[in-house]
Amino acid sequence: MNIIFTSNKETYKNIRRGTEILLSESDIFTENIELSVEFQDRPEIAVSKNGNQIHVICREAAHYYRALNYVLHHMEDKTFQYQEHIYFERNGLMLDCSRNAVFTVEKVKFLIRILAKLGMNVLMLYTEDTYEVKSEPYFGAYRGKYTRDEIREIDTYAAMFGIELVPCIQTLAHLHNALKWPEMSEIRDSADILQPGKEETYQFIEKLLISVKENFSTSRVHLGMDEAVMLGLGNSLRENGYKEGSLLIREHCDRVMDICKTLGLKPMIWSDMYITANTRGGYYDVPENADCSQWEKPDRNLGLVYWDYYHDDIRDYEKMLDIHEQLSDNIIFAGGSWIWNGISPNYSKTFACTNAALGACKEYDMKEVLCTAWMDNGAETPVDALLPGVALFAHLGFHKEYDESILKEEFKNCTGGELDDFMELDRFDSLFLNEKGNQEAQNPSKYLLYQDPMLGIFDYHVKASGTDIKAYYQEIYSCMSENCTKSAKYGLVFSFYEKLAAVLAGKADLGVRIKDAYDREEKEILKEISHNEIPDIICNLEEMKRIREEIWMTDAKPFGYELLDVKLGGVITRLKSTGHRIDDYLNGKVSRLEELEETRLPYFTGEMDKRENRWDRIISGCDLNDTI
Repeated sequence: MNIIFTSNKETYKNIRRGTEILLSESDIFTENIELSVEFQDRPEIAVSKNGNQIHVICREAAHYYRALNYVLHHMEDKTFQYQEHIYFERNGLMLDCSRNAVFTVEKVKFLIRILAKLGMNVLMLYTEDTYEVKSEPYFGAYRGKYTRDEIREIDTYAAMFGIELVPCIQTLAHLHNALKWPEMSEIRDSADILQPGKEETYQFIEKLLISVKENFSTSRVHLGMDEAVMLGLGNSLRENGYKEGSLLIREHCDRVMDICKTLGLKPMIWSDMYITANTRGGYYDVPENADCSQWEKPDRNLGLVYWDYYHDDIRDYEKMLDIHEQLSDNIIFAGGSWIWNGISPNYSKTFACTNAALGACKEYDMKEVLCTAWMDNGAETPVDALLPGVALFAHLGFHKEYDESILKEEFKNCTGGELDDFMELDRFDSLFLNEKGNQEAQNPSKYLLYQDPMLGIFDYHVKASGTDIKAYYQEIYSCMSENCTKSAKYGLVFSFYEKLAAVLAGKADLGVRIKDAYDREEKEILKEISHNEIPDIICNLEEMKRIREEIWMTDAKPFGYELLDVKLGGVITRLKSTGHRIDDYLNGKVSRLEELEETRLPYFTGEMDKRENRWDRIISGCDLNDTI
């Protein structure tokens, strides 16, 4: 391909190399094509083709790669003209690298190439303590933290595709992994929070920001500061007495901003503490048309990141954007691709919330939107599951309205997978919803996988549902088997879910069937379960566990997998123990099985969410961690 650029030499050099990389991934013939690229400061991407002549007009490199990808997948057309509007100046992904999975440099590069094809121009790496800081050996110890060289390599690679790599760190809360070490006791307020107002705290934060300054080429930095619900109520309270949370957050924020100014950094923070500390209520519980004139407020130039992954009504976003406009001149919106709900993603909630959210962001002329990909509770969901959510963010960044058929085409052309195949993963947690969207964020695929079959903590709900669970997951199993072939590029991921479906088909209602047989003294059924069904479940589970380990070791550093290994290994061990207990009862070694005589109580009561994401609460009614 002969490429003609009307741009400076440095831009040409970067784009030339990025183009070569994307072409090397493609099997599309392009040898006789002449491509001219023109950069103009206007909010459109325009692509035209006439024979072997292709002309692209765009604003920046990331948009050029989106245009290039469009061209590559329309080479069969002799002529065409195509134009898209750019609704957001910045549109990107925030990748969580702090919930045990620190993704390899190569995996991050893979995601960067997909972002480039989608036309996205920001990648935030969320690193609480998983990046190297000079003279702080315990910071990120045993966690697989990124080295300085790894950050620089990712940064250089992202820049080649017109993508700004932005550090997303923590400078107040969410630092429990760093603060657990004895040498951090001097700056610890509580288990998760730095002590505000203490000079040693700001000396430590300065070290963090110097590391950021030295290793990222951008001057922007996300400082975190969210969810510090116990701010000032630990060591700070004992040493200094009580101070209003709204005043503490402003004073702390001002101190950290001073460090940023000295280092030439442009900071942003999550916005929730400025709202909750002023109202003493929930983040989203501020009334409509609230007057924030008397609030403690941040510097007007501090970026405030409004995060909201939960609402499917555009009016909720409009209310919150009104409030944010009273607090800052620099507002960024962060939605999410729901891959933090357990073992399986929740796309129905992702799509409903994102469509509403970005509709409001367009209405308010927002400049920047981010798709977060959190990995809560140990990165149990494979990271590739984020792709539909981030593709939707990109789609809505270049189209006024959501168009399913166009999104499917864009998804396939940018990721190499079939969107419909990924969307089938939504069914794992829709077990009790009768085909409705999972707006409640239920996650039975997680708690029915991990729950103990002899205790049956969730069996009340399994029995009350009246659902043929075996048939439900057997159907998903067949679907996943087909998807392994249809989306072959992600065959390993679908193989994992194929085995998860096989496990759940046997295990999800296992506890109910064991207890029913025990209560009715149907010993032949108990023998069949012990000698045949449990070994079959274990066989599928061992293969599922093997595949999940292969996925982890391909995508992430090995650190953190040990905990997922323990979780899945624990299910296998407890299944074996269940078989032994049943056999002891059948052989007369024990006269009763006390676990099965315990009344099955409802776990989810009243109006509470039918969701449990804490593994330690799923596996037992006893304490995993004793607090004394």
